Amino acid sequence: MTLTFTGERFLPSCEGEMIYEHWHRYLFARQYVVGKRVLDVASGEGYGSALMAAQAASVTGVDISPEAVKHAGERYGSAANLKYLCASCASIPLPDASFDVIVSFETIEHMTEHDPFMGEVSRLLAPGGLFIISSPNRVEYSDRTGYRNEFHVKELDGPELRSLLNRHFPAQHWFAQRPCFQSLLWSLEGPAVTNQVLAIDGESAYPAELYFLVCCARGPGVLDQIQPSLSLVADRHHSVYAEWSRTYAENRQLAARVSELETEISALQAGHVLAMPEGSAASDNIIKTWLRRLFGSH
Repeated sequence: MTLTFTGERFLPSCEGEMIYEHWHRYLFARQYVVGKRVLDVASGEGYGSALMAAQAASVTGVDISPEAVKHAGERYGSAANLKYLCASCASIPLPDASFDVIVSFETIEHMTEHDPFMGEVSRLLAPGGLFIISSPNRVEYSDRTGYRNEFHVKELDGPELRSLLNRHFPAQHWFAQRPCFQSLLWSLEGPAVTNQVLAIDGESAYPAELYFLVCCARGPGVLDQIQPSLSLVADRHHSVYAEWSRTYAENRQLAARVSELETEISALQAGHVLAMPEGSAASDNIIKTWLRRLFGSH
């Protein structure tokens, strides 16, 4: 079964910044699932569950879409330690304390049952377990841009997300995520001691948080394994930069063409050609010629 991209669920066939955003979260989580029992809530197409299954003892992907679960099972289900289950994230038919790590990326904004969802996560997470959740920051994602995602029903800002998590997971380590273009410079002699994002004046230039990614636990000791870090994810073809470069070149060409047409219009106005009686043969011919040049018709 093949899924069609509708904008609701990410597919590995997507290109551009969506690749960076979605894969980055699972790549981040992968380092914490080695030898663990893992639950991937809202597993969608299934690629993230499959990625973690290469390191984990077992992975269960849960999604509310029967089509997504069927597709995931057909595409990735051959792995002995990986299975997919169709269920609502607010009611998952699995035993208490079944998982060492639970991840849920870009799920919570698609639903209104936030507290029941957190209750299910808390019930399913084993003592000493780790919960990793990501959520768009409504302030940056929607409010500031005016963008409305038709599949988002209840987005949260940072304080709202923190308040929700505080009721269930008092120990938290917060990260921010945002796709950017970067020039990377790093030592080949060993791991970096510190991570910095600097503007050209030397001051810190971390961007505003577009997404939050939070590692949660019931006690602080669990989070000792979470280290402050900076990581970057890109595809090998650098598709976002390629798309930006293509669009930039097209915009330059269009700007040049608009400038040419404005010059021609000014010349026509200076010659009083546009003042000809509307509907005259000469006027019609000039308008048709201008439209052909504008739209590239022959």
